[in-house]
Amino acid sequence: MKRPRIGITCDVGKRNFPEEPKVRPRHVLMDAYVESVIKAGGAPLLLPAVEDEQASVSLLLGIDGLIISGGGHDIDPMLYGEERLPECSPTNPKRETAEMAACRGAMSRDMPVLGICGGMQVINIAAGGTLYQDIPSQVPDALTHRPENTDENTYTFHEIEIGDSILGEVLGASSVVNSHHHQSAREVGPGVRVSARTEDGVIEAIESPSHQFVVGVQWHPESMSAYGYADMDGAAQLFSRFVDEARIFAE
Repeated sequence: MKRPRIGITCDVGKRNFPEEPKVRPRHVLMDAYVESVIKAGGAPLLLPAVEDEQASVSLLLGIDGLIISGGGHDIDPMLYGEERLPECSPTNPKRETAEMAACRGAMSRDMPVLGICGGMQVINIAAGGTLYQDIPSQVPDALTHRPENTDENTYTFHEIEIGDSILGEVLGASSVVNSHHHQSAREVGPGVRVSARTEDGVIEAIESPSHQFVVGVQWHPESMSAYGYADMDGAAQLFSRFVDEARIFAE
């Protein structure tokens, strides 16, 4: 069976060199994304962040499904009409421009989209929604969604409650997931619905019912599937469902 081509957005970091230019951008991606797509039957293709929106959208011509990966940056609050709070982390303009264009382009084609962590936030903003810029300071009595000491632990773990949705078809009514974020969707965009929350009310997953498959999750199923965290079987099933939808799109 032919493997559908799954485009995965890359992060844009920097590397130091001894000669000029001493600081040079580079594209990076955690291998767990690649491994999870391969395990699910897809062919992963890494997508660079290009500032030219038309060029970013043109990359969609070579894929059958889009994964918007997580990253260590925050999205510029100006994109959803808010002033920046002090707790908001540095942004990555090149990456966010490319991902917003790719997300909107994929949705306009009804191409399957899976947004992971920051990728879920991209989906929501692209659809006209907003974010909590900082959960600890904006959500009373919030759970710990990001470890206080990231040198000791990458993730915290908590249960999510899942509503009637594509995600519910895959994971059931609840699941235990890993967590590493300080932002999340606040108001969902028009046409987007909430499909999962934690007990503190924070949105953990969203979907667009008017599309074949547009799902955003706030946790990291790629690490769960690749490295055996929490509900690893459910995470693998989520990737399998996404790759199956990409196969249908390709046909």
